[in-house]
Order: sequence, then structure tokens, then C-alpha cells
Amino acid sequence: MVTKQKIQEKLDNLTPEQLNQVYGIIEELSNLENVEKKPNLMSKLQKISIDAPEDFSVQLATRFGRDVSED
Repeated sequence: MVTKQKIQEKLDNLTPEQLNQVYGIIEELSNLENVEKKPNLMSKLQKISIDAPEDFSVQLATRFGRDVSED
């Protein structure tokens, strides 16, 4: 809360023209936060879903000649 108090003290000493400039800067910052961020790799990977049987990996391993027996 200290930062807000410091800002308020500075704002109290500004002219109306300076306040308009500050408001413009605040609006620009708000607009930057609202810009949709480019999705990163992990968020893209989380959207992937595979529709396959439960033993899909076993079927593939068998097909490629791997031993998948459970001892």
C-alpha cells in the first residue's frame, strides 16, 4: 500500500494537464495488459488429446517388436 500512497501524494501536486498525461499513460498500460498473449508451447501441448484404446502403447510396442510382458 506504500506505493499507492506515494503515487497519490505525487498526483495531488500535478496540474490538470499533467493529470491528463498520467491518465493517458495508465490507459496505455491497461491496454497492454489486455492484449492476448501468444500461447506458449506448454499451453499448446495441454490442448492435445489422443483418442486411443487403453493399451495403445502396448499395441505399438508389440508392433515394433518390443517385449512388453509383465514378469
